[in-house]
Amino acid sequence: MPKFEKISAALLFAFALLVRFPLDYFLFDIVHSFAVQIVVLYLCVAILSFIWQKKWLLTSSILSSVLISTLFIQWFWQSHPDPKNLQGTAFKVAHFNVWKRNTQHQKVITVAKNTEADIISFEEVNDRWWRALKKGLESTYPYQYVVTRDDNFGIAMFSKFEMQNTQARYFSDLPSITTTIDMPFGQLHWVSSHVLPPKNNEWYQRRNSDLVKIAAYMKGKKGYKLAVGDYNIVSWSPVIQRFKKTANLLDSRREFSPSYPAWSWLLGVPIDHIFHSLNIQCLSFGTTETTPSDHWGIVGQYKAILITNYE
Repeated sequence: MPKFEKISAALLFAFALLVRFPLDYFLFDIVHSFAVQIVVLYLCVAILSFIWQKKWLLTSSILSSVLISTLFIQWFWQSHPDPKNLQGTAFKVAHFNVWKRNTQHQKVITVAKNTEADIISFEEVNDRWWRALKKGLESTYPYQYVVTRDDNFGIAMFSKFEMQNTQARYFSDLPSITTTIDMPFGQLHWVSSHVLPPKNNEWYQRRNSDLVKIAAYMKGKKGYKLAVGDYNIVSWSPVIQRFKKTANLLDSRREFSPSYPAWSWLLGVPIDHIFHSLNIQCLSFGTTETTPSDHWGIVGQYKAILITNYE
């Protein structure tokens, strides 16, 4: 039994290493996405090992949980700043993946309105969804842009403020929306995207390639910047870390707030994102109330800092 225990402990730690340092293959990426849930399982093993007095398994499970936790350890001390201590203009941004098959348009529209966001991004928008969104939101959001598609990659945005140079930009064969929004504090460079899920290695590589191109695009913009969308990748992924570094953007998320699947918080992963430039402070970020979609919506409150020379 001691030999079997040692082998089991070694295998547990080896698996933890693969979760913490995933290989460049889609299956490892998928497992890596469930790092939070895996840490919880390791802690359960640690508790059972303590009760059963299995010191090798106890040691391995504790070390493994600590190792994997370093992926998101910053969430234990990160917090959003007190808005009272910041000067600047406040605004809100929301994002929804409506789920194309969902026909309960009004429920999504109601939740979107309740966010009181100044800019809202929508994904999985087909012609039916566009008609419903336009009818329900155009009185509050007079500026809109859409690329409808019959697959899952139609995309739209609504803004209370005028948009300039708005276009569908194709970093691959999937559309993103790029625009410059005339906000009260100045011009805001925007890109919203829906990239492929890593359901096979080809799509995994294409997703990563799209994120590299989006990051390079945002790097070339100066001033206030937001990158929004369903990136089908978790916040702690090394791909996202490189994305943020290249684009010089910060993550709005300061805690574990999964956005998919909406039917199970326990299995949830944070794959919908809002990234912002350094001259924008995120005051709050979280998920919206549940809609009939398979994603939770996300909403962030921000304050633009009147500082120049930010890239």
